[in-house]
Amino acid sequence: MKFSILNTTKTNNFHDPEIQTKIVGLWEKSGETVQRALKEGKVAACIYHDYASNYKGDYLVSIAIEDSRSGAFDTSVYQWKEYPVDESDKLGVLKTWKKIWEEEEQHLIKRIYAFDFESYRPDGRVAIHVAIQGAAPEEF
Repeated sequence: MKFSILNTTKTNNFHDPEIQTKIVGLWEKSGETVQRALKEGKVAACIYHDYASNYKGDYLVSIAIEDSRSGAFDTSVYQWKEYPVDESDKLGVLKTWKKIWEEEEQHLIKRIYAFDFESYRPDGRVAIHVAIQGAAPEEF
């Protein structure tokens, strides 16, 4: 699956007091396009990329939509670990990221920090996909 970027900003999980405002702002700016894409059966995504180091450093975050023709991000080139998000919990995404960070700290996963993404499917399912070291790329 490929994704085309709609909007991007730079942030940091631990040292940017405006992180939530920035990410909400990206979604608001992209809202119409995202809603149209979901109605067309496409996946919307929040993509994390251009990491300075790891999840503790600066990175870029982009709102994107599925684009089979010419996406800036191609998921087929990496192996992914998928983490389903509890959509009924308004903090589900944050709680899932915290679980991922804990697994990384415990050396249960080895992230490669190329790009990671949250997928928002037309049926309402949400998942976080992290690129990991592994044998062969696979679609999520």
